[in-house]
Order: sequence, then C-alpha cells, then structure tokens
Amino acid sequence: MPKTVATQTQKPAPRLGLLDALRITAALIVVLYHYTAWGHDHWGTQAAEFWPVLSEFTRYGQLGVQLFFLISGFVILMSLQGKNVIGFIGSRVGRLYPAYWLAVIAAAVLSLRIWPSGNEGRSASDILPNLTMMQAGFGITDMDGVYWTLWVELRFYVLLAVLLSLGFVKNKHILVLSAVWPALGLYLHFTSLDKLQEWIAGQYAALFAAGMVLFLIYQSGHSIRRWFMVAANTAIAAFFTGIKGRNDADLLSGLDIPAWHFQLLTVLCVALLAACTLTPLKNVQGKWLAVAGSLTYPLYLVHQLWGWWLIDQLHGAVNKYVLLAGVLVLMLVIAYLVARFVEQPLGLPLRNTTIRGLTAAQAWTKKIFAKPGLVIPESKYQQSWHQIR
Repeated sequence: MPKTVATQTQKPAPRLGLLDALRITAALIVVLYHYTAWGHDHWGTQAAEFWPVLSEFTRYGQLGVQLFFLISGFVILMSLQGKNVIGFIGSRVGRLYPAYWLAVIAAAVLSLRIWPSGNEGRSASDILPNLTMMQAGFGITDMDGVYWTLWVELRFYVLLAVLLSLGFVKNKHILVLSAVWPALGLYLHFTSLDKLQEWIAGQYAALFAAGMVLFLIYQSGHSIRRWFMVAANTAIAAFFTGIKGRNDADLLSGLDIPAWHFQLLTVLCVALLAACTLTPLKNVQGKWLAVAGSLTYPLYLVHQLWGWWLIDQLHGAVNKYVLLAGVLVLMLVIAYLVARFVEQPLGLPLRNTTIRGLTAAQAWTKKIFAKPGLVIPESKYQQSWHQIR
C-alpha cells in the first residue's frame, strides 16, 4: 500500500535536534540583519554605516526568512501525520496565534502610544485586522513589518489543508504539488499576472517544495526522482531569492549585492537542511536544542520594533557593543517568557477548542444538508476526536 503522509501511525521518530538549531539560527541572523544592516537610522546614522564590518556579514541576514520557509516545508508536512484537516487546522491555530496576538497588541502599544514617531503610518484601526494574521491579503498595514512572512506561511497552510481535505496527501500527490506549484510560480514571473503570482506565493513556492521533498526522503527513503525534485526546486528558489535579495538590499539597505551571492546561499540553506535531517547528524539530541528552537517564533515576532525602539532610545548613552548584545539578550529572554508563559499554557487549549468548534460545525453542516436516505461517506482520512494528535 502506498505511503500516505497524513495517516502514518508508526512511532514518531526522535526529535531532530539540529532542526531546532537551524530554526533559532535563522531567527538570529534575521535579528542581526534588522539591527545592523537594514536601512534604518536608529543608531543615529544608517545601520550598515554604523556597523561597517559586521554588516558585511549581516547584510545577508534576509536569507533567514528563506531558511524559515524551507524548514517550514519539512516540518509542516511532518505535522500532517496522524491528522485530518480539522486536526491540522487546530494544531496550526494553537501553535501560531497565542504568541502572535500578544505580539500584535505589544506592537500596537509601542507604535501608537510609546513610540508614535516610529509607527510608519499605522493606526488603531489596523489592530483588529492584524489579529487575524490575514491583514496583508486585504491591503492593511502590518503592525510590525516582520508579519509579512506569516501571510506567506498562512497560504502554504491553506494549500495543504485543502489537499488534506480532498485526500491528496500521498507521497505521489506531494511530489506533484512540489512540481506544479513552483513551476506555476516561475511561469507567472514571466507574465503580467503579478497579482496571481502574489496570491499563490509563487516566488516562495520552491522553498516550501524543497523542504517537503526532503521530508519525503527522510520519511520514505532516497530515489532519483525525489532528489531531482530537490535539485529543481533549489534552482528555482535560488533564482527568485537572487532577484529578491538584490532588490531588497538596494531598496531596504542601499547596498549593491550581486544576485549570485544570494543564489549560492540558497543552495547552502538546502544543503544544511539535508545534512541536518538525512545524515547521521539527524541523531544529534539535546534538551537545550529543543528549548532554543522554541524561542524562534516569539523571538521573530517581537524583535524588530521593540529592538529598534531600544536602540533609538539608548544608542547615544550606551556603548554600541554593549547595547547590541544587551538588546539581543533581552529579546531572547522575552522570547523565553512568551514561549513558557503564553505559548505553553494557551496553545493546547486553543488547539482543542478550535478542533471542538470545527468538529461541531462539521456535524451541524452534515445534519442540515444531509437528506433522508442520503449517506455522506467519511473521508478515508477522517479520524475521530480521540485519534487526533
């Protein structure tokens, strides 16, 4: 019987410790990029000018986002195992929203009350739409600029949820998705259908796809076809990352960086993920790695605006090395507190509440629309509430 991603029932594999290390590394290089190379003047002058040596390295920190998307393709496909679509939606809601809601409220307080000069046109009317995580789809300003990546991720989750609801989650279906989605994104790049390209997250599709195929190799073994798909998607991802990397370096930081730098680093990101998950390095374990990985999401959510505010307020009075190190440590401490006292206690109840609500809605819908004598068959992937992990 062909393997099916969503219905694997074997004992879960040990936690991939170096995958957690990659996640926190991606977050930290994004943080350093925003603090020392992004085109702001909160240090009293342009960040890259204020950090002339460090910025030679951190100017590539935007690659952390591409690494996030790559890892997400691997991890989210893994999270589909043992879940139906309701379980998958519940797990995503419970995982994403507790820390995000806190971050939105904190960003609103900072930009609208504490530091209005740094709000960049945000208003109180933006808060409620931001709490949905779908504000970018309606042209509403993010309360913090880093939220743009969450809208990209959300579209990936929706795509997988649709496939899961239709039962298209076997390995062969994932391979088809990993071929068609990036190819469509590449095709649309050379047309005038920019809006459609944006809506399907076409320029990031190959990153998610490469991560998904690497998971299939991790789960089901090597094959020429799977490795060909990894190579093809790496090439497409490098193409788009080279374009975006060079444009963002110029637009956001005033730097002239050749596209091939970003393309080469994209290949390196794929190689790192493969090394951490498909070689003996996958056996590296450590509780501290899991803790470090748990800081990734809250650190990403809170670091930009609050870090910039602290730098803006203190750069004239504190040594720049002490200030940079202090802000980094403070953001990590805040990330730990959010992970420990917001995500841990609220994530599971929110997941369970979401699953119960969606299950009740599903039952109500069937009751309303089912006609006497009409049997609505259960999906072959449908699971009971007690089977959802």
